[in-house]
Amino acid sequence: MKKSLLLIAGLLFFAIACNEPYEYLDEAQEKSASTKTYQWKAETACFMPLICDGEEIDILEGNLMAHYRWHVQKGEYKWIILNFSGELTSEATGETFEILEVDKIEFQDGAYGQYDLMWNVRGDKGSHYIGSGYVDLVTWEVIAEKTVCPPSNN
Repeated sequence: MKKSLLLIAGLLFFAIACNEPYEYLDEAQEKSASTKTYQWKAETACFMPLICDGEEIDILEGNLMAHYRWHVQKGEYKWIILNFSGELTSEATGETFEILEVDKIEFQDGAYGQYDLMWNVRGDKGSHYIGSGYVDLVTWEVIAEKTVCPPSNN
């Protein structure tokens, strides 16, 4: 298994953008036991290491748009889906990358159960990175299970 792309930015976005919505979620849970999905969007700065074959090959930075969907059923958190999109720029080459990432966080008994990631990073100079993995909820390390790097990086 190749380790290709490490996306810790998702964790940072989650921590930054969820501070205020927590208040609304708690309030909504007290008022109703029904099923609800809350959603919001936020733009935030991003700093992302780009890793191929277990080695950092570049740093990408810029702003991404995050679209959050938080599902609550009978007063319990069930899942969060985060879609990240936008452009980040390579520090090493100046290449501009279009970033598409989908994170899904599932809750079990009101606590984090699983945090899965899928990403597609396509550069304007032909680089293309695809991957999926998960976040180890004990160490908060991103584990890349499946990755595809450009041939020149393999």
